[in-house]
Formats: sequence, structure tokens, C-alpha cells
Amino acid sequence: MNSESQSQRQESDRLEKKNWFTAIFARPEIGPLGVMILLFGLLGYFSIPEGEFSLNPFAGEGFNALGIRNNFRVIAQLGIVALGAGLLIIAGEFDLSVGSMIGFAGGCMAMILKWGFAIVIPYISFQGGFHFEGLKIFEITDVSPLTAILITLCMTLSFGWFQGWVIVKSGIASFIVTLGGLFFLRGLTEVCYRAFNRAPDQTAGSTTVTDLPDIKNIINVPGHGEMERDAAKALPNEDLLEILSNVPSQTVAKLTEQLTYINEKVALNKTAIQAKKMVETLEKSLAGAKESGNESMVEILTKKIEAGVEVPAVTAKAVTDLDIAKAYIDTIYTARPVANFFGGDILEPVFDWLYFTADWNVNMFGNQFAKGMYSCLMIWLIIALACYFVLSRTQAGNWIYSTGGNLNAAKANGVPTNKVKISLFMFTAFCATMFAACQVFEVNTADTAKGNLKELEAIAAAVIGGVVLTGGFGSILGIILGTIIFGIAKEAFFYIPGIDGSFYRVFLGAVLVSAALTNENIRKRIMGSI
Repeated sequence: MNSESQSQRQESDRLEKKNWFTAIFARPEIGPLGVMILLFGLLGYFSIPEGEFSLNPFAGEGFNALGIRNNFRVIAQLGIVALGAGLLIIAGEFDLSVGSMIGFAGGCMAMILKWGFAIVIPYISFQGGFHFEGLKIFEITDVSPLTAILITLCMTLSFGWFQGWVIVKSGIASFIVTLGGLFFLRGLTEVCYRAFNRAPDQTAGSTTVTDLPDIKNIINVPGHGEMERDAAKALPNEDLLEILSNVPSQTVAKLTEQLTYINEKVALNKTAIQAKKMVETLEKSLAGAKESGNESMVEILTKKIEAGVEVPAVTAKAVTDLDIAKAYIDTIYTARPVANFFGGDILEPVFDWLYFTADWNVNMFGNQFAKGMYSCLMIWLIIALACYFVLSRTQAGNWIYSTGGNLNAAKANGVPTNKVKISLFMFTAFCATMFAACQVFEVNTADTAKGNLKELEAIAAAVIGGVVLTGGFGSILGIILGTIIFGIAKEAFFYIPGIDGSFYRVFLGAVLVSAALTNENIRKRIMGSI
């Protein structure tokens, strides 16, 4: 046997036992993990204010409490649709209508919440000339958040089913069918917005639904019924004091302690800000004295700066009963838990601890920087756990891999490939609806532009995370890593000095192509092709 034949890989080589080092680096997730760590380092280092030095990555703006809250909101929202897109790619298909589905679902929810829901059957009428009229057979005027979400899901899941059905029955490429769905849904959304959101004196309707109440912050105020939290805090003083009189003494004592701490922290920070401004003024004066050559003034100012600046301490604001009453209103749990589930906050006790105990979640004025994480992070993790269980621990997961890996072999082995594909198209529609629900209940508005290009970002995040475009390979962990890379890259490059913030697109483009090549190489190695 010659040396050439000895050097070639054999089919049995795949069965050889590998050491832990080789096994780890054979995983497609290892590359995204390294890139993610690099981006975390870039964001942590370059977001530190200019002129300051710190080895603590949490000292910068990127990883302070507010930065973490905002960054993971972007990551979580993209992650929700990336999970749907990733599973569909593993099954060998694409869905380009996801972005338009987000705008459509958000518009449906917002319009249903604002104007209600009705089922109308159109018919032709000749009375007064040829025109169309509608026969209303069912109507709900006051729609709850849960009902709005369920009605929207009926529409989006039906459209997802229809796209999947057309693809598996016709054999047309999913790229073309869902591209048509992209245009169809975006156009239908704009038409619906302008039709329903048009004032009588307007020739064209608005493509934005606004003036929705802050549903997640509707609370049941004792003695006043349901109202928005801000409206409750704006009640007359005598009403606020009446509410406070019925609050348990232990709660009053705790709120008083917290408000006292906040006021003292604000006073200390105001004092420090005034001292810093004084030092900056002296330093400017010193620079002017040096420039003018006034040696005596330079000496005087230098001594003042070296001796330190003392400013009168700012007196902490006294805690009043009205302050306590408003703080109590903030503690009343929402009367709309479904809206709060999608648009509220989570981990609030943790962020309170970081402020009151760890003294970290503090902005420059001494107030609490962030009150918690956006609940879309929780929704993303719940969906990710469900996807991991299905893909890794159930027969349905094997069906998904086999459908994308070898369609004909899967059919021959009795895998219901058509049902798998249709179900995954419906799942991408579900993920888009969850994304839209988070946006609607967070900001209380909807817009036709919502979700624009998210379908491409979701596919990119999945591919960066190790999903192979030809199908059959990928993991939920990889999709999560790819999503984090995409989200952090959008922030990190805006902090790097001397680099245009939009350079992140160049970086992501290079990472995307590199990831696709690496994923294909790993796939061939696993299959024994090389």
C-alpha cells in the first residue's frame, strides 16, 4: 500500500475515539464562541469613557446596568426570530417573510387593541350605485391583550401554514414563495394601516398606530379602580394621602428607607458633580494662565488643584408622605399580566439589590440606572429551551435533521417530511408574532416598518451560529451564540474610536461568509467527505 492511500481518510476514521481537545474544536459552535468573547472584550474596553483606565469591563457604558438592559433587548428580540429561522434552515428551507410578518402581526395587535375586532362578510350592493358593503356577523369592542394575541396568531399561523403547504405541494423553492410572502404581507400591512388608521378629514391614513394606552401599567388603585400608573401618581394630593393611609406600616417603613437612601445617594452625587465642575473650571483657568505666561497664577491654581476642591455638601431631600404614596403606587402589580409578560420587566429584585446593596446600578445623578431586564429576554430563553428540548430530546428533532440532511432518505424511512416543513413554517410565524407582541406592549405603538430586514438578520445569526445553509446541521446553542454576536457587534463598533459605526456591517459580512465556509467544512468532516 503506497503512502498516498495511507494518508487518505477512511470511512472508519469517523468512528475513532478522539481526545477532548479535538472533540471541542470539531464543534461548529467553538468559532462563534471565540468571536463572541472578542466582541464582549471590544465593547467592554472601548465603551470606557475617554481618559479613564480600568480593567473592569463593567466600568464602561456598554456593560453598565442600562447598557446590559438595552443590549440584551436587541439580542433577545432578534434571537426570537433567529430560532424559528434556524430550525427551518436545519430542515432545508428558508422563510423570507419573517420581517414582514413582524410588521403585520404588530399592526394586527395594535389595531385590534385600539378599535376592536369584527368579522365582516363583504357583498355587492347596487343601492345608490355599484359598491361594496359589509355584513358584520361578529364583533368585540373591548379586546384584552390575550385575545388580541390569539386572534393575531390565528392569522399569522394560517399564513405560515399556507406558505408551507404551497412549498411542499408545488415543489417551488421556499426562497421564491416566501419572497412573495414578504411583498404580500408588507403591502397588506400598509393597506390595512391606511384603511383603519385614517381620520375623516385625511385623504390617506397613517402607517403608524399610536395613542394606545400603556396596557402593562394599568393597575387597580384602591378606591379608584383601574387606571394607568402615571395617572394614579398624578391624582390630587388628598387622594394620594388617602391611599397611603391604608398601606401597611411595614410597607411604609420599607419605602421610607428606600427613598431616604435614594435621596442621600442623589445628594452625594450632586455634590461630586459640583466638585468635578469646579476642578474642570480650575483646570481651564490653569491652562489659560500657562498659555499667557502668568507664573504666579499658575502657581496659585496648581496649589488649589493639588489641595483638592471642597464644595458645600448638597442637602438630601426630605421624604414626604406624597413621595411614599407615589412609591407605593409603583409597587402595585399590574392588572394586565399578559401585557406585562410581553412588555414588562424581569429580574427587578436583582437590579434593586445591585442598586441598594451592591451600589452598582447607579447613574451619574445617583438614581437607579435600570429597573430590570426587558421581558423579551425571558420569552427568548423560554422558546430557546423548548427548541433545544424538541431538537435534541425528541423524535421530532430527528425528523427535522433528517428532513434537511437527506430528504429522499427521510421519506423512505417514513419521516413525515411535509408535516415537518409546514410545522416549521408555522413556527417561524409564531416567533414573528412573539417578537411583534414584545414590541407592541413595550412601546405601545406599531408601525409598518417594524421588522424590516429582520428575515436576513435572523438567517445571518443562524449561519454565524453554525447552521449549515444546505440543511441537516446546526444547534440551538449555536443559534444563540450567533444572535449574541450579531447584537453585540451592532453596539461594539460604535465605541471604537476612529472607526465608523456602520463598519459593523463589514465585520458581520466577513464573519458570515467565514462561518458559512467553516460550517460546510465541518459538515464534510462529520460526513467523512474530507
